[in-house]
Amino acid sequence: MVSESQLVKRFGELSTSQQSVETLSLFLMHHRRQSQTIVHVWAKELVSATTDRKIAFLYVANDVIQHDKRKGGEFVKDFLPMLASAVQHIVSQVDDENIHKTVKRIIQIWNERQIYQPDAIKLLKTSYENGIQKKDSDDEDDDDPTNGHGKRKRIEPSSTSANNSKRRRKPKRKLSLREEIRRDLAINPIPVPVVDELIKMLQELENSPSSDADVREKIAALPIEVSDSNLLKNLRDKQEATDLYKLVQMAHGLLEEYNLRLESELRSRRYAAKMLQGYIQAQDRQIEYEEKLLEDYKNKLSKLNLIREEIEKHKKNLPQDVNNMQVAPLPSAGDLFAR
Repeated sequence: MVSESQLVKRFGELSTSQQSVETLSLFLMHHRRQSQTIVHVWAKELVSATTDRKIAFLYVANDVIQHDKRKGGEFVKDFLPMLASAVQHIVSQVDDENIHKTVKRIIQIWNERQIYQPDAIKLLKTSYENGIQKKDSDDEDDDDPTNGHGKRKRIEPSSTSANNSKRRRKPKRKLSLREEIRRDLAINPIPVPVVDELIKMLQELENSPSSDADVREKIAALPIEVSDSNLLKNLRDKQEATDLYKLVQMAHGLLEEYNLRLESELRSRRYAAKMLQGYIQAQDRQIEYEEKLLEDYKNKLSKLNLIREEIEKHKKNLPQDVNNMQVAPLPSAGDLFAR
């Protein structure tokens, strides 16, 4: 049984060479009973991989999927929910037309060899196009406002006022947490989380700092002197000032620690929300695929029912018992040669 840390190490050593891809592919096929865990780590490491190594992950997936097609299909099934976001991620992040052509060719191979159903192939092609559009959009945003020779374009005096008016942009509206998550998922899709990990994360959030009643009671019980500087004038001697200073230091430490815990909780909740949204999106894609697959097989069943009805009709027109059929007797030899 292979551990997740071992998988991370293996994927970390992956390169685009054929030997590296085939070696890792054989290793993964050997542990195909853990296909769900392997695919999860694959997707996570793909996102964090450097740009020049991302295509290697698709090479491995392609090799594993094609070999697995003949050995049970666990990887074929488990990779499917991940591939759409992976294709879009690779195409949008890698600025190389040859890599884009390679991704497109792999999708075409899966179609030609009927690795996946036409609806799944259509979804992958759509993800590819979305990745191209996103990359083009990012390139436009990153355009250098120069004339292409490293020098800024000369601004005509007559157009100065017009340019100034263009620069006066409205302040950007602060995005809500939901909008931030949707934007982040569009820019950098995350792998579909393993259900057990997602449940564990949500359970951990149930015991979060924001629900720590003991600390909140301690903070609420702090005397007003630690937060109201106007009361400093009521200090009568140095001892009272020293005691108040110690109290303020204690309150500061308590609040600082609690704030750090709350910030950590907020990050965890953001990540959990992102994982949930990614999981929902993956399930929506899977539902869409399954619905189309169901419709396809319903049509096939309907055709089979029609064929069965035709056979039943044809069977009714056939004689019930061939042995009891009234057939005219054959002529004798004498009758045949009689003149």
